[in-house]
Amino acid sequence: MTKKLMTGEGKMKKIFLVAFIIACVTVTQIYAFSPYVSYNQYFKSVNKTAKIVLIDTNNQTIKPKVARANEKIASADSLKNMADGKKTATNRVIGGINGTYFSAYDGSNLPYGTLIEDGKVVHIGNYGSVMGFTADNKMIIDNLSITIDGYINDEKKFYAWGLNHPRSEKDAIVIYTEEYNAPISSKGAKAVIVENGVVKYIVENQDNLWVSQNGCIIVFNEEVKYLVERFKVGNRISYECNFESQNIDQTLESNVKWKDVTCAIGAGPSLIIDGKITANGAQEGFWESKINTSRAQRSFIGYTYENKFVMGTVSNVNLKELAQICKEMNLKGAMCMDGGASSSLYYQGKYITSPGRNINNALVFTEEIVNQ
Repeated sequence: MTKKLMTGEGKMKKIFLVAFIIACVTVTQIYAFSPYVSYNQYFKSVNKTAKIVLIDTNNQTIKPKVARANEKIASADSLKNMADGKKTATNRVIGGINGTYFSAYDGSNLPYGTLIEDGKVVHIGNYGSVMGFTADNKMIIDNLSITIDGYINDEKKFYAWGLNHPRSEKDAIVIYTEEYNAPISSKGAKAVIVENGVVKYIVENQDNLWVSQNGCIIVFNEEVKYLVERFKVGNRISYECNFESQNIDQTLESNVKWKDVTCAIGAGPSLIIDGKITANGAQEGFWESKINTSRAQRSFIGYTYENKFVMGTVSNVNLKELAQICKEMNLKGAMCMDGGASSSLYYQGKYITSPGRNINNALVFTEEIVNQ
């Protein structure tokens, strides 16, 4: 019998296969003992390696949290500080990933994406995509539109363009809540000051206004400030947010409902929605090539069909390649977070991917400490 010699290429294939099997077994063994794990995975189809953190969000001791820099809407801090700030006497921090796009170059540090904390909408983006979590960690990713209806003495009497984000348009109406935590200007505008759900006073053309605890300030810019005539001191004021999901049918009982979401963060573009590759930045309101087509350092989040959460980073990758990676991971939903110098991944007290700058907000996961 003639013994067939293995070629160099054959040896390399065998070595790669053995290494791949060992890596898979290692991840499986680690995951068997822990509801979360960090690992690197190579994707041959795009010749890229992703740094990944996988978290079993079926475990109800694990909770997602939006972290804001210095507990403000417009500020910046390190991902590490924001993540560690979520540690309490009763929980530990698993890790986190950088969040929405923000004004990183003009000093304002204003976010662009939607943020929902503890069931309360604290910022509205209305572009790109949003990932939401219910109280029992069910997940959804979709293009989400939020509108605001305002009520005076329980009657719908006004609307608002935005929430906790200054707008320069002359017909803009913006609601500021205590989460804004910064001075507000009504120069060229009128402002309705609300405390504990009741109009306390109305001002015009004033700076350095602050929202009181359990209050809000509604600013009506120049062309719509006549609407303030509808408000009187002593009126009861409230508002509600309405959610419109573009692709996920909110009438189907099996689908996660935005009205049930208690934690959410928005950025984009989406990569996968309901199992289908999307990855079309222009369709979601993005116009910059560095987001839509160029290769760059990118962060992404998503979830599996088994309700497990994934967050990761990939270097020198474009939108289509990142979508392919998420598809090969068999994710049901996935989307981009802010990228470039903002891209960062934090796990078990250290950076897996180190950031190049401070960021505005982050998505952080904690685990309740259960007494043994």
